[in-house]
Amino acid sequence: MILVIGEALIDLIENRYQPGSFNAIVGGANANVSIALARRGTKQQFLVRLSGDSFGKTIRAKLQENNVSLDYAVAATEQTTIVTVSISASGIPSYSFYVNGTADWGWQPQELPSDVVLENMHATAIHFGCLAMAIGPGNLVIEDWAREHYKQNSVTISHDINIRSALGFDRKHERLRVERTNDISHIIKASDEDIHWLYDLNAGDDVDKIVWKWIGDSGRTVFVTRGGDGVSVYRLAADGSKNRFDVDSRKINVVDTVGAGDTFCANLLGQLSDVDALGSEPFDRLQNLSDEVLREFVWVAGIAASITCERAGAEPPTKAELEQVLASS
Repeated sequence: MILVIGEALIDLIENRYQPGSFNAIVGGANANVSIALARRGTKQQFLVRLSGDSFGKTIRAKLQENNVSLDYAVAATEQTTIVTVSISASGIPSYSFYVNGTADWGWQPQELPSDVVLENMHATAIHFGCLAMAIGPGNLVIEDWAREHYKQNSVTISHDINIRSALGFDRKHERLRVERTNDISHIIKASDEDIHWLYDLNAGDDVDKIVWKWIGDSGRTVFVTRGGDGVSVYRLAADGSKNRFDVDSRKINVVDTVGAGDTFCANLLGQLSDVDALGSEPFDRLQNLSDEVLREFVWVAGIAASITCERAGAEPPTKAELEQVLASS
C-alpha cells in the first residue's frame, strides 16, 4: 500500500477560449497522485487535511468518487487552498496561489501515522512533494516524520520535487530544502525545468552533474522528465559506476500538461508496487531491478502521463484506458 501525503486544493482554471472565465477543479499534486493510483487499481491511502468549507466538501467528494482511501484524512478547521491556473496557447500552465493559513499546511505531529499505524496499514511507500514540502509550518513536521522512517529503512520514500516558483520562493532556500528532502528519499522525480530553476541554469545547460550529486554513493534512483524529449533515469550500477539511460516519450497533441508529472509518479510507483519493489530495505529492492525492467516501467508511466496531456486538466487514465493505448503503441 502506498501512502501519499500532501495537498488537495481547488484549481480555478481559466478557459483558454474565454479569458476571464474560470472553472473550479479539484487539484493539488498529491491529490492527483492519489487519484492516479486509485484509477490504476493500486492500494493507497491519502493523508490529507480537508477543510469543512464548501470547497473542502467538493474535494472530498471528488476523491471518494475516484475510490481514493481517506481513512486517515484529517478534518481541518482552516479554509481550502485556492490556485488560479491560466493555460498558454501551447498548453503550459501558469499559477497564482492563495495559500496563507489554509488547511494544507497546518500539519501537527500527532496527525501523522505512528510506526504501529503504518505497519497495520501495510504501508510500503510514502510519497510526497510539491507544495506540501515547501510551505510551513507543516512541511517541517512532515520532513521530520519522514526522516525517522528513512533512518528505519522501513518503507520506500518517494519525493517529487515539483517546484512552484510562482509563489515567489527564495531560490537558495528552496534549493537547500530540496537537497535536504532528497537526502531522506530513495526515489526522486524532477523535471528538467525544476532543476534549471533551482540551480539558476540556462535552458540548454546539462543537469547531470547536479543529479549525480543528489545520488552520491547511495542506491537512490532519480527520474528527470524532459517533456516531449522523454525521461532520463539515473542510478549507480552494481560496480558503483554512474549509469544513465533515456526513455523516449510518446508523440501527442498536447491539450495541457496539468497533472502529467503526478500521473507519471503514480504509474511508476504503482508498477514498482506490483513487483514488490517497494517496502523495507528500499535501496536493496531498487538495486534488484534491472535496467530493462525499469526502462519498461518508465515507458508505461510516460504513456500514462501523455494520456493526461491529451485531456484538459489533471485527468489520469484508468488501468483499462492505459492498457488500450499501450496495445496500440
